[in-house]
This record gives sequence, structure tokens and C-alpha cells, in this order.
Amino acid sequence: MNSERFMQEVEEGHKRSVNLLLKKASEYSKEGRDRLEQFHILAAQKGRSPADELTSLAGKQWTSICQMSIDPVLYSMEQWDEKLTDLRNYTHLLDALVRDLFRACGVPRMEVKAR
Repeated sequence: MNSERFMQEVEEGHKRSVNLLLKKASEYSKEGRDRLEQFHILAAQKGRSPADELTSLAGKQWTSICQMSIDPVLYSMEQWDEKLTDLRNYTHLLDALVRDLFRACGVPRMEVKAR
């Protein structure tokens, strides 16, 4: 796969992720409420951190992908898209959750310097 085709695949994957995040937002969070509230609720029920709960859910996707990877062509592209999009979205949700936690704690955002 050349670089141009690779970047097209990345863009298509990103579009799938955004579309699914928008769809799930209406299922998991009411308008104007915390988009991450489900992870906070689950964490409170289990006495764990929201990030820990989120990564546990992402782990389910990861183990499924690992099993599928043993023989990838046994699964349809639709099945791959579903699993990979879900895992990618869990990383987006974790990114938001961690950044929200840092903001709530008053930790300043670190600037990353180019090498």
C-alpha cells in the first residue's frame, strides 16, 4: 500500500469513527450532559476509576481483534470495520477522559516540543 492509499484509509477510518461517536452520543448521553458520564457511573458502581472502566471495555475489543487476527480473512470487512472503529473510539474517549481529569485537577497542559 502506497502512502497516498494509506492516508485515504486513515481518513475513511476517521470518518467511520466520527460517525459512530455522533450516533453513540445520542444513545449514551442526553443533550448538554457529560459525554463521559457512563464511564463515571460505571466506575462509581464498581469502586474503580472511570479510566480503568473504559480501558476494561476497550480490552474486550482488543482481545476480539487479536482472535480475529489469527486468520483475518475469515471475517468480513464489515466485522473488521466494526471492531477497529470501536477500539479507535475507545482511545478517543480515553483521551478525552484523561484530559478532562487533568483539567479538573488543575494540571496545566504540557506543551510538546518538536525535536
